[in-house]
Order: sequence, then C-alpha cells, then structure tokens
Amino acid sequence: MHGLIDKRVRDILERAYGGLSPDRDACAHLLSFDESSLEAYAVRSAASYIVRGRNDNSAIILGQIGLEMAPCPGNCGFCAFGKDHAQMRPSRISDEEFAAKVIDFCRDDDLYGLYLMGMHDYDLDFFLGKVRLAKKLMSGSTQILSNIGDSEVEAFAAMKQAGVSAIYHVCRLREGSVTDLDPKVRVKTMYNALEAGLQVFSCLEPVGPEHTIEELLDNLFIGIELGCTQHAVMRRVAVPGTPLAKYGQISNLRLGHLVAVVALATFSMPTMKYIGVHEPTEIGYVSGANVVTAETGVNPRDHIAETSDNRGMDMTACRKMILNCGFSHIRRGNEDKIPINLDYVESLDRPLET
Repeated sequence: MHGLIDKRVRDILERAYGGLSPDRDACAHLLSFDESSLEAYAVRSAASYIVRGRNDNSAIILGQIGLEMAPCPGNCGFCAFGKDHAQMRPSRISDEEFAAKVIDFCRDDDLYGLYLMGMHDYDLDFFLGKVRLAKKLMSGSTQILSNIGDSEVEAFAAMKQAGVSAIYHVCRLREGSVTDLDPKVRVKTMYNALEAGLQVFSCLEPVGPEHTIEELLDNLFIGIELGCTQHAVMRRVAVPGTPLAKYGQISNLRLGHLVAVVALATFSMPTMKYIGVHEPTEIGYVSGANVVTAETGVNPRDHIAETSDNRGMDMTACRKMILNCGFSHIRRGNEDKIPINLDYVESLDRPLET
C-alpha cells in the first residue's frame, strides 16, 4: 500500500512526521489530488495524527453570539447580511437576551472562548458594552473574542482593555471581487489587532467549488505569514438568496482534505495552537481539526434570525462531536484539560437554570 501513494506525497508526509511543515509548493501538490484519492486519505490521517500528538488528543469549544443584523455595506456575495440581498429584518440583541446566552455558554466552564460578533460597520460603544457585560457574567476561564469589521488600532486597544483576548478576521477568497471591501484594508486590520496586543485567528474561507488551488494558497498563507494563533477552513454555505449560492458547495470530504493541508502547513508555527473547521463535521476532526464551534443569534451563513434553531450547534452537540471523534480531553480557556467521556457529556445535557 505504501508504494501505491505518490512518492512526493510520501516525502512531504515523512518530513511532516519529522516536524517540518510543507511549504507553499508542497501544499499545492497535496491539494492537487482528488479528495477521494489514496493520497488524500494519507494526508488526512497524517494531519490528524500530528495535531493530536502535539495537543494530547484534546479539542476546544468556541461559542459565538450574533449581536446584531443590518443590511451590510460589505455586500459579500456569500453572506445573508449583504445590503443588496439581505432578507432578515434589522435587529439588535437586548442585554437580557445577551446575558442569558452568555450564562448558558459559560455555566460549566468548558467553553474555551466566546466570540461576540458584530457587523462590518459597528458601534464601538455598543460592542464594548457587551464585552464588559460578558466579562461581568463570566466566572470561569472562558476567553472573550471579537468578530467585527475592519478596525483601527485604537478600537482594538479599547477592546483589549475591556477584556477581549483575540479577534477573528479574514481577508476572504476573492475579497474585493465578490465583496465591496478592500483586501488591503482587511489584512491591515489583522495587523492592527496584533499591534494592539490581541491574538488573531484566521481562516481559509469561504471555499467554493470554483476556487483554484492558487487562490486557496494565497488565502491560506496570509494567516501563516501573519503569525496567527489559530487557523481554520470554512466551506461556503449556499445561503438562499445570496448571489454565490448558484455555485453550490464543496463536499465535506473536500473540506476535510483542505483542513488536513492547513493543519500540516501550520502545525510547526510557534504561535499555532488549534485548527478549526466550519461548519463542524466529523471528517474535519479526523483530518487535523480540533476546534468545534457553537453558535446562537444571527449568523451570516443562515437565513434564519436565530441560528441555534437551524444551522448552529449548542454546547451539548459540540461535546458529543468531540467525544464521538475520539478526543480524550476538552481544554478550558486557561488550557486546563477536562477528561471527556459519556458520563461527562450526559451530566451537562440539562436545561438552562433560571
């Protein structure tokens, strides 16, 4: 069987097992194979083995609360919020609803980090108010993360002072072509966050069937060259009513292949801790990913105003995913490990206490 696999793929994986991540040219070679090929299966298994070995077979859960929705001037062709095709009514979460969601996410102290997601154009005072309220409600180790639009250093410094530790930000595939945003500003925002002392979580996204290997690599290596703390892959969801829905979606198997290449390309970075896959899928977690995300509130990949009623997973579903994918531990926001087993998952599957 060993001799049936492409020799260059074998050589790339041998170097990876020895601690050396593949460079751009090697990643291009790995991505050139069909996701159902023997080479792709070897790449996925190698990535999973390496990542799990480096992190003691542990995974993390991230949560996200969508704070508001309004027709967005970014006008991304894949996003439910784009101003030319938004179908949901504008909305903004109340303090009461927000508090209930924070408590639900954090009550068992096994949520690594909680994203507060605003719009591209957002009210900084409103956002900081939610950060401070979340900080007040949290009693455990969960980190507060931000997912907002392009921002200056001063805004990120204010977020850090209020309690934010990291941001999620991406220069997306075909940014400036399928969006009305400037790719240079997107990248500059990531550097602004670093300058303010925040970590940056990046992602190869949103991947569709039409994207070329060169485009994927250009996007992937933005986060690598930046020195991001987390990397990930997100496939584009064909959200009804969005312009890019006509192109369809990549398969979960292809998503797993991409996750494996991202994991191999980044595992040796000194800043790298975790690899995400979105939306959560088992194939991603046997391909090198170890981040599972729960979501509530509005969601740019959903045409339903409360994504937890449709696409979004809750904490119980995330724990079950981690257990079923063979991880032995969940990590808290302070990196402490919690052994995960069926008794643990079932003991926390209970209604929100009021």
